[in-house]
Amino acid sequence: MKLKHYKDVALKEEMAAQGAGIRWLLSERDGETGMAMRVIEIAPGGQTPDHSHPWEHQVFILRGAGRVVSGGEEKRFGPGDAIFIAPGERHIFHNDSAGAVEFVCMIPAGAAKAHGH
Repeated sequence: MKLKHYKDVALKEEMAAQGAGIRWLLSERDGETGMAMRVIEIAPGGQTPDHSHPWEHQVFILRGAGRVVSGGEEKRFGPGDAIFIAPGERHIFHNDSAGAVEFVCMIPAGAAKAHGH
């Protein structure tokens, strides 16, 4: 069993992101084999890079508000929203709120390995 508080995990800035960082909560390093759990934090006015991956993302918004853009479509999100990003789908998350946006992002363990986790 593992138990961590997410604020005890270092926030790492992501290259090509503007005002965004990531906390790697659970990954293969913790004995997990199927999925990796991360918390992404985006400062007011910040955004993730416009990017795609060959793996899916499962996202749950904890706090803040913003918009996710994918394939020319833009959707607003807020606390309690769940978002699915399909493999290969280009996407970008924008923080349009006065406070930080925080969301849980789950990816397959193989994708975490590609990030060195």
